[in-house]
Amino acid sequence: VVSLQWRVALGATLRSASSLMMMCSLYVTLLRVAAIFMPSAHYHMVAMMTMEAGALVNSLQTAVSMLLSFYALQRIGWFWSIMQEGFRLQGAAHDIAMLAGAANPPRAERNWNALFCLYRYLVLSFFFAYQSFTPRLQRIKFADLVTCGLLVKDEVELLNGSHRFPLSVLESWLGCWVHQHLQGETRQQCFQALRVYRGALASVSDWVDQRAPVSFETLLYVVVYALCFVMPFGPSHIEYLDRQAVMSAAHVMPVISVSLLTCLYLSLLHLLRHLQAPFDHRSLPCDALNPVKILNSTERKLRDYLTAARPEALN
Repeated sequence: VVSLQWRVALGATLRSASSLMMMCSLYVTLLRVAAIFMPSAHYHMVAMMTMEAGALVNSLQTAVSMLLSFYALQRIGWFWSIMQEGFRLQGAAHDIAMLAGAANPPRAERNWNALFCLYRYLVLSFFFAYQSFTPRLQRIKFADLVTCGLLVKDEVELLNGSHRFPLSVLESWLGCWVHQHLQGETRQQCFQALRVYRGALASVSDWVDQRAPVSFETLLYVVVYALCFVMPFGPSHIEYLDRQAVMSAAHVMPVISVSLLTCLYLSLLHLLRHLQAPFDHRSLPCDALNPVKILNSTERKLRDYLTAARPEALN
């Protein structure tokens, strides 16, 4: 399903490309009229000016291709890094749960309560890492987390009193849990996994906040729009000095190529702009990252690590 914002962007792109194609067709028509009625000396001047416009288009195309390639490569690499950070976060949470579940078998009631506490803190930390950037998660409040059993009332008061945001408090609670319920080498390994987990939690917001310099983006937009504006006045594959060819040929394909090229450049600008919101499923429905899906997958595996029954050979 194509979202409303994408339909608006597509419509704006097609309207701009159609307008530029009409401008180019009118310009080619005027050239044909000039070739028919103007004196040779005057038409030669017009042809030279048109060739200069074509050279300007070629120069701008080189600059636009270089800037767009560099910027698109950086944005797509940034998009993949955010996606990979979710998988790294998932793996670190699984490492912590695997070590904790091995050291605290879920047989005694005390172990059940401790493991459920760890489960809640891991899921909550994952949730708060993505809440600020995901529209679906922003609607969930503390009362909803209490209702579903992930928080208790006294924890809500403590999280509300955090100096920065609740995630840092939950990271502290995870460290306290590891210190209290694990011993020896298991505790050391779990602390190492917890450091990786904390680093991945912080990297999510760091990657999302990373942006290209405003001056570079401004330069990119100015150059692309300048190229789209000048392109109708310098259509390619036309011999302007050949007066007979200009008079006799319709030059349909050069006009269509102007429309296609401007549509390509404007579409790339819309795509790169929407990639700046990688979790917004409204403006980027087909490519939006889905942290909820990663969270659900992580939660199912956490339950396996923390609550799985053991065979007699391990008892």
